[in-house]
Amino acid sequence: MKLFSTKLAAVVTATLVLVMQSPADAHVGTATTAVNPALGIIGNYSDADMASMQGAGAADALVEMEWAQAEPVRGKFDEKYFDRIATRISQLKSLGYVISFNTGIQNAPAWLLDLPGARYVDQFGETYTDSNEPNLIFGKQYRTLATRYLKKVFARLGGGFSIVRVGGGHWGELTYPFKLDPATGKLRNLYYAFDAAAKKSNPVPSWKPGQPSTKGQAAKFLTWYLNSLAAYQNWQITALRQAGYTGTAAVLYPSYGMRGGDFDKAVATNLAGTSSPEINGEVQRGYDATRQVAAIKDTGVVVYGTWAEQANTVAYLAGLAKAKGLRAMAETSHVCLPAQLPAVMQLARTNDLAALYIVRLQAGDIVKNATFLTTQR
Repeated sequence: MKLFSTKLAAVVTATLVLVMQSPADAHVGTATTAVNPALGIIGNYSDADMASMQGAGAADALVEMEWAQAEPVRGKFDEKYFDRIATRISQLKSLGYVISFNTGIQNAPAWLLDLPGARYVDQFGETYTDSNEPNLIFGKQYRTLATRYLKKVFARLGGGFSIVRVGGGHWGELTYPFKLDPATGKLRNLYYAFDAAAKKSNPVPSWKPGQPSTKGQAAKFLTWYLNSLAAYQNWQITALRQAGYTGTAAVLYPSYGMRGGDFDKAVATNLAGTSSPEINGEVQRGYDATRQVAAIKDTGVVVYGTWAEQANTVAYLAGLAKAKGLRAMAETSHVCLPAQLPAVMQLARTNDLAALYIVRLQAGDIVKNATFLTTQR
């Protein structure tokens, strides 16, 4: 195995100390000097590739599991599946990695999804079945099942992770579901907040997006809709703590996000899907990171972006984190190209990210570009 330099080792060690502190100590401001971000790896690679990337400076590897595989029958856990996850964690640690972790609650078992109210419903009464994320935003009666699963996870695997990812929606991100129009490939104007439980808390239950809003129904609905997702974020963080995890929770904020004025633009057209932020799907999917980060109460959280090559988004999320006294991280998107990596790494340094995760690029491309972090100080 290629040994990484003393200089890089010091950088990675200093950064990981910042990330892996207890919640009480994880406040921004504990860092007195700028350091390069820890380099993380996301993807399925051979041990040889993982070793080569670690030798080039990668320090963190993501291990993911799925609730559906862990608990295929209600109340009965697949211990062999847990054994495989534990073995992979041990293998990666033996290669010199610390482990970031995805509990996979967004991949719910079939027995849960078959229960009444366990799936999302849009304003047209259509139930969302395109993927397996459970409706834990409004189906609060099922949250105890998720907490039970999380308790099993940490009792079985321990809590020695650099971060545990929080999102609970599609791809594990903090989001409502979405659908594309098969004819156009564009996002449909769907708001997934019309199941029976949602209707009970909806401040305007008889109003639907696109209808006239003569009494401010659109604003009332959207405020409730966005606040509900922020509350779900906080519940997930609390559930990790209740399950015994005391380390850093990383909330995944996707895409570009709603920005100043987007709320008003969407409300002005009665949430009909014709405003620019709705056409892009930012509003329907609940991408209001400003609201969500402001709602965080736990100091052991990092703000985690999923579009590390988008300069404006990285700066925006890093600014929200700094204002809240939190650290920020990011991962590259699925369309990031190897040629973009030097610029991505520079963005991570410029915005003082605690970690940068590279998603599913060729190991050779990561190794070649990882040296950029050692030369940019």
